[in-house]
Amino acid sequence: MIKKRKKTFVFIFVVLLFSLFAVSADVIDTKSILLKFSLQKGSSITKNLSISSPVGGEINLMLKGIDGGVILSENQLVLDKDEEKNIEVFFDTKQLTEGVYVGHIEASSNKEVKIIPVIFEVESKDVFFDSNIEIPVKYSEISPGGKLVIQFNIFDLVSSGKNKLNSTSVDVEYTVHDINGNRVISEHETIVVNRQISITKAMVFPPNIETGQYVFSLVVTYKSSVGITSELFTISDKPIFGIANAVDGFSGMNVVLFFIAFIFVSLILFFIYIIRDRDKMFLELRTYNNSEMERQRYFLNEQAKILINQKGKNKSEVKEQIDEKINKIKEKQKQRVAELRELKKNGDIERMKKKLDEWKNKGYNTTLMEYKLKSLSTEDMKEIMSKWKEKYKANA
Repeated sequence: MIKKRKKTFVFIFVVLLFSLFAVSADVIDTKSILLKFSLQKGSSITKNLSISSPVGGEINLMLKGIDGGVILSENQLVLDKDEEKNIEVFFDTKQLTEGVYVGHIEASSNKEVKIIPVIFEVESKDVFFDSNIEIPVKYSEISPGGKLVIQFNIFDLVSSGKNKLNSTSVDVEYTVHDINGNRVISEHETIVVNRQISITKAMVFPPNIETGQYVFSLVVTYKSSVGITSELFTISDKPIFGIANAVDGFSGMNVVLFFIAFIFVSLILFFIYIIRDRDKMFLELRTYNNSEMERQRYFLNEQAKILINQKGKNKSEVKEQIDEKINKIKEKQKQRVAELRELKKNGDIERMKKKLDEWKNKGYNTTLMEYKLKSLSTEDMKEIMSKWKEKYKANA
């Protein structure tokens, strides 16, 4: 009798799960959950967006929230079952002023609408102050009326050795956009930066704010320099599951339904645990990327000193080389994030951990030498590496 009830319970639970997944099966699938690009004023780039469907059919594509600067190569696709196609997304800064532009691509069929947020950062050609931001995991999803806490660092990118700006006042703009491009919150303040400053910022949202995805951006302006960084977060309702109400008046089938709900909630909590574990890995990657960028900037600046002071190379040519290397590093770091996001999407936590360890354990000498500037000899590089080891290895 007990075995029979157990089998009945398992059968009901499996049917419930099957029904749940059958209802929620995707009609439209995209490999990208976010399109985010940062370009210097005057430049452009074309990226591919993959669209597929397990059932096929007509899919309409529409860009919303961004007027100008972003163009889709196609607005309609007809897919066969399990077919995948790429559309081109063209990002162009020429007609835009420096700033952050937020919107989304809406992919829709007659059964489903999928939203892909788009963040387009347009920076000045010369960036004297840059920044990075971090939204702690507990604040990556908040409730209406809740508080968002952001931690950010602002860096002086030009000070090195005798070339030092000292304490400098910069204009900082904090902005929150919804993914329709509407500006929800905007605040300005002036901050004094001496090489680097770390700040924690808190924002409280009204209780009646709409739920959905939002973008927090930080724009640092100093004279003609405009540096931008941004991050996605979510505002959502979080209903509380009341056990006391659930057990009130239990009898017969109610007990079975309660245990089904209990197991279902346990599965949700398990998946939340997995998601939090993934988020920790993204935070680890962000910390590693930031430290790598700091090392590489020091390494490139030391190379520049030798090229300019000892070899008489033109400053603008050296700076052009450095900008090229920095952009290459940024692109490499963005690829890492994209790779980790793809593994996260597939739920492959073990490979996420292995990838993160692989990047973190890669030899510093190897990564530094990837960004060697032209016209430097082996002896020059040995001297720079020796100084680098004194600076970074001693503090390890």
